[in-house]
Amino acid sequence: MIDPSTYHAWHGIVPMGEFLAESDPGMFLVGGEGSHVIDRAGRRYLDARSSMWNVTLGYSCEPVKAAIRRQLGDLPSGTVMRYEHPPQITVDYAAALAAWLPPTLRHIRFGNTGSQMTEAAAMLSRFHRRMTGETGREYVVAVHGSYHGTGPLATALTGEQILHEWSAPLDDRTVHVAAAPADGCDDSCGGRRDDDCVRPLAEVVDRLGPQRVTAVIVEPVMGNYLHAASTHQLESLIRYCRGHGVHVIVDEVTTGAGRVAAMTVSGRLALEPDMIVLGKGLSAGYFPLTALAVADPIFDALATPPVRLGFPNGSTTDGHPLGAAAGLAVLEILTADGFLDGVRERGRQLRDTLLDTLADDPHVGDVRGEGMLLGLELRYRDGTPWTLRDVYRLRLACRDNGLLVSYADGVMPLLPPLTISVDECAELATVLGKTITAYAAEHLTS
Repeated sequence: MIDPSTYHAWHGIVPMGEFLAESDPGMFLVGGEGSHVIDRAGRRYLDARSSMWNVTLGYSCEPVKAAIRRQLGDLPSGTVMRYEHPPQITVDYAAALAAWLPPTLRHIRFGNTGSQMTEAAAMLSRFHRRMTGETGREYVVAVHGSYHGTGPLATALTGEQILHEWSAPLDDRTVHVAAAPADGCDDSCGGRRDDDCVRPLAEVVDRLGPQRVTAVIVEPVMGNYLHAASTHQLESLIRYCRGHGVHVIVDEVTTGAGRVAAMTVSGRLALEPDMIVLGKGLSAGYFPLTALAVADPIFDALATPPVRLGFPNGSTTDGHPLGAAAGLAVLEILTADGFLDGVRERGRQLRDTLLDTLADDPHVGDVRGEGMLLGLELRYRDGTPWTLRDVYRLRLACRDNGLLVSYADGVMPLLPPLTISVDECAELATVLGKTITAYAAEHLTS
């Protein structure tokens, strides 16, 4: 237990009273090495959540650390928000990053958090409409169960009703639709089921009127639940939106920068959205860094606008030179020959190891996802998914056994560093298997 009179940090989404009652200073992290972190008491943990899904290259990536140290010596800070002196390294990084994105997305704004950039994307869509005379287009459509961050607009975009209820009032020009059913639209239909793929969206657009909808925001792999959209679903969505003049924003904060063995899902599938949001792995978690990549038509309309006003969105530290230095170093690693192929292969190894190790556990279902973005399905003996509470308590048991994991309703997200070793994959599966068995025996009756 932590004495609340001597602890002054306020953090996290768990109520602080609960944190103070259940934690102790010995658990505070003081070191990291490879895929492991070390707490003040000297305990080592295999980090299968990559901090918050962002430490993609582990804790010992010397090229990124060295790049930040060099930049500290050259130019430790700078701004792109105002004036005419952007840091050269930020300009260089924008060009390098654009070369690895879909060719229609060549214009990049930088930020510090994913929430900031999803809000920026929605606001940019609306700003573009005002500048081009389509002032009636204000609604942004998102998907139930999605996650796009927190903030007045980001929380509204996130498809979690409980967050809306407790954070209100939020932006009132966002609406949510059900995700297209996986069994109603897949890659095998050859385009014959476009209507199935976009029916939930089309119903909302028809109800609002296409002239009132400015954008749709979608994740290639949805939120915390790791439900991947099929190629055909994403292609059908873009075709539908193109036909109705609606911007498509693809939120790749989690899926981008190598997590699914590609720089972006959009690029791998040759999609052409109007905007892509990137974050987390861009700097491997070594410095706050996110990006919004924008297509030519939007940029061109705002480069010489009818009113002399640039897009009024951003913050002091956007495009920070230390973040750009980290981003360039990470990009060099990700795009080196064989690296992303190695991520794909190691993801297969981890999936196979989990399935083999946990094959006899009646509480384990499938392993969904791809690359190093995996989700372990947890089921009671009657086949129903575990509750959020049970997955959360399993997370705590894993922590006590030296394994750090995430949690969600009925699924345990597993997002270790992309550099996890074969032996560490085996360690992850073994500890997880033993912990599930022990937890089920003690706490579950069915």
